[in-house]
Amino acid sequence: MKNSIEFNLKPIGSEIAKVGEKGENFLKSHGLSDDRVQKQIMVIRELIKSGISFENGKLTGNDLSVHIFIEENTVITEIRKPVNEPTHNNQLQALDKTIQWIRGYQDPFTPFMMHARQTSKTSDCSDSNSFGLAKIAYEAGAIIDFYVSEDNILNLSAVSQLKAEN
Repeated sequence: MKNSIEFNLKPIGSEIAKVGEKGENFLKSHGLSDDRVQKQIMVIRELIKSGISFENGKLTGNDLSVHIFIEENTVITEIRKPVNEPTHNNQLQALDKTIQWIRGYQDPFTPFMMHARQTSKTSDCSDSNSFGLAKIAYEAGAIIDFYVSEDNILNLSAVSQLKAEN
C-alpha cells in the first residue's frame, strides 16, 4: 500500500472538496479512525486556505499541490505553492510570526482560544489564516512549519502524531 498521495488543484471550492474526498479515502485505507480522518481533512483544508492567500496572478492551471505522507505513527500534510518572495515578503514574515507565536505556548489550546475569543488584538495574529493554523495545532495536535525553496515554492506543512486510539 502506498504511504503517500499527491493532489494538484486549482484553488477553488469544488477542487478543494475533491481533495477532501480523495484525502479521506486515502487516510481511511490506512486504518485511521473516523475522528482522526476528520482532523486530518481539517488540516488539509486549513493549509490550503493559508496557501491560497499567497496570490500570484502570473500562474495558470494547477498551482497548488497537496501531499499526504503516512509513516509509522505520523501523518505529514504539506501544501506547495509557487510564490514571489519579494512580492510576498510581508505575508511570509506574517506567516513566520504566526507560527512562532503558536509555538510560543506549551499548550496550543491557549492561542486557539485567544483567537476564538478575539481577545488578542495586539498580537498581530488576528487574521483567519492564523486562526486556522492555531486550530490545526490544537485540534489535530500538529506541529506547523514552512520554508520557501530556492525555486520560490512555499512548502507549508503540519506533522501530526498518531496516538494509539482506544
